[in-house]
Amino acid sequence: MAETYTYTPIDSAAGQIRLLTVAFDVKQTYGHSNIDPLRGSLKPYYLSISSHPRAKRLVRSVRLPTFFALSYAWGDPARTHEILIDGKKQGITENLYNALRDLQRDGIGDIKVWADAICINQDDLGERSDQVFLMREIYHSAAEVRIWLGPSTKNGLRCMNFIAELTGGFGYIEDPLPGSEILSRKDEKILRAILIPGAAIGNAGYGFGQSIIQIAEAMAPEGRDDKAKMISDPDGNLSLHRETVEELSKWRPTERRLRKVEDVDFTEIASMIDENFIQMCAWFERMWVVQELGVAESAGIAYGGAVESWQNFLRAVYYLHYTCSAPIANIRKLTGLEKIRMGWNNRLRQPLQELIRECRYRRATDPRDKIYSLLSLMGDRMSPLLQPDYTKSLAEVYAHATQHLIKQSESLDSICGWQTIGREDLPSWVPDYNLNQDLAASPLVSIDGRENIFAASGYDHRSKYALHSSSITEWTGLSVTGLCIDTVSISSDAAQEDDSFGSIERIWQSTILAAGHLLNGLTRDVEICLENLSSAVTKYSEHWNATGKLYSQSLSSNSKVNLSVNEAFRNQPIVSEDQKIDPNFFDTYILDAYIQSLVCGRQTTNERLSKEHARALVNLPSEEFSASGEQEEILGLICRAFNDGMRGRSMGITSRGYIGVMPQDVRQGDLVCVLFGCSVPVVLRKRTDDSYIFIGESYLHGFMDAEAIVYQMKGTLKEQNFVLR
Repeated sequence: MAETYTYTPIDSAAGQIRLLTVAFDVKQTYGHSNIDPLRGSLKPYYLSISSHPRAKRLVRSVRLPTFFALSYAWGDPARTHEILIDGKKQGITENLYNALRDLQRDGIGDIKVWADAICINQDDLGERSDQVFLMREIYHSAAEVRIWLGPSTKNGLRCMNFIAELTGGFGYIEDPLPGSEILSRKDEKILRAILIPGAAIGNAGYGFGQSIIQIAEAMAPEGRDDKAKMISDPDGNLSLHRETVEELSKWRPTERRLRKVEDVDFTEIASMIDENFIQMCAWFERMWVVQELGVAESAGIAYGGAVESWQNFLRAVYYLHYTCSAPIANIRKLTGLEKIRMGWNNRLRQPLQELIRECRYRRATDPRDKIYSLLSLMGDRMSPLLQPDYTKSLAEVYAHATQHLIKQSESLDSICGWQTIGREDLPSWVPDYNLNQDLAASPLVSIDGRENIFAASGYDHRSKYALHSSSITEWTGLSVTGLCIDTVSISSDAAQEDDSFGSIERIWQSTILAAGHLLNGLTRDVEICLENLSSAVTKYSEHWNATGKLYSQSLSSNSKVNLSVNEAFRNQPIVSEDQKIDPNFFDTYILDAYIQSLVCGRQTTNERLSKEHARALVNLPSEEFSASGEQEEILGLICRAFNDGMRGRSMGITSRGYIGVMPQDVRQGDLVCVLFGCSVPVVLRKRTDDSYIFIGESYLHGFMDAEAIVYQMKGTLKEQNFVLR
């Protein structure tokens, strides 16, 4: 029985890594079932590090052999399979085993591979921490990043065949079993490897295995990071997003290629690609993928024993979605990946905070990697707070990352707008970055680098927050200063996850009606207006439920509507005259506050809702109304405003009668405060030790534009210190 493999230490600080050489298996290549055991060897090599002197980079680049860097989802972490490394057994996961087999099957001769689970000693926490810093260079230095999406399926192979036919890729087969088609495909590959000298040299081992671009980088007098710039202007991130979409969607297939797929139902195949790959393959939600693909010079998808280029995959998907109007529901996952890749290759770095938000739905086997996997992509200067260290607890890693974000932005907005349900045992002010943040309520603070539309803490020195060094040492608590506006007296019941925003509004309206003893001016006329408003919201909700997915796709695909809500309806009224709300009632606090609260004071996530627009917003669509074109899209914007304003939140009324929107788990007696350095009010809950629990951000009507600061200057509100734990 073979011995267990023992790792020999490597010098990570000097840029040393291990590469796995997977032995060629002709039986595997030709699809036979009686294949040999998986065999290979591990050998150390030195990377060409961008921070090294030019001569050193060049020597190392030439000496580094051609290799593939594997990008895959770990799946079940149990090591149920084995590979023989230098004749000694090493346990590996099922996914890694299958991925290596697929790469082996596609290869001609021995292949060199870097795969994290085997090239890093996973039982050595120190080595894991050190190698994290090298992973960007590893994936950038690879001849190609090989993406393994999982075991092939019949539908998956059908999709890949379509992509190959449409784009002119190398092609797939319907039946992966041995047969003449496989032999002809492999024979063609062998001939190509012989006829193209570079391929033969590349597979042979050393030297000249790195791309011309990488050699050029090694010869450059400056390192790659020295020439990189951080995206810091408010519209830079949005501009990069648009450029990414435009670049990917302008590709067109040739007439010859279109004839090859003329019998394919594009809508059906688009749905299959979305379901079988983007939805079902864990790779598309994996955290490390962002870096692995983001820095790749070249990438290919290994599927069913063959390889299709990542670029062809993107071309097909964007052609279907944008040119053929065959929707790919989850296309934004691809756009997010490619946006980061395009920015990185153009030497544009996004701030860490934007990267975290961009990757909010992604998953990591180790939750600490929600931070560590992004460090090599960020434009922020490296900080001791972010130093990878797998001996730290999750709470400490997330707390230090949050402190970095606060220090970088001089703002407490970094702790606002996160999912709170299902949090781990973390300090209350520390976001749980491991949660799927797509489930969070739509953040009231800016998350895309644009200027905030609210300014609760004003515009002077109180709009900034300075993190004290003592706070960094004691990471469990955060000392803040601010103003307590009022206490919560009544709040609505939490809505169910699948409740429509029309149902939520009904709950909120009943909360307003139950707070008559707190609200001056809740007359019968106002109650009638509230009922008419509720009917309008119900109509919008029904419209959204029927067409919401279409709106989500159109609005996430660079909507070009520039008209305001009011302008869109000016010439084509869509309301029943007898159900219009009297404009004079917008001057009553209750109705004004309630309407604004339904959308959290926003027309869109980056535009305030004026009273003029509110009048158009609450007009009731008639039964016969059927919008089209631009008006249809405006209806979608209105529905989204309601959905973003209400979902995941509760209605709250304070003891002084202020109306607003609170986090869903708000309680009676909670404090609504404006903290210096935070652009929106927040809800705090006092603990028995006189510290406070941070509950979350809120919209409090009448306190979103420095009104609390004015009250402080008048002496009505007093500055207080709070310690958040």
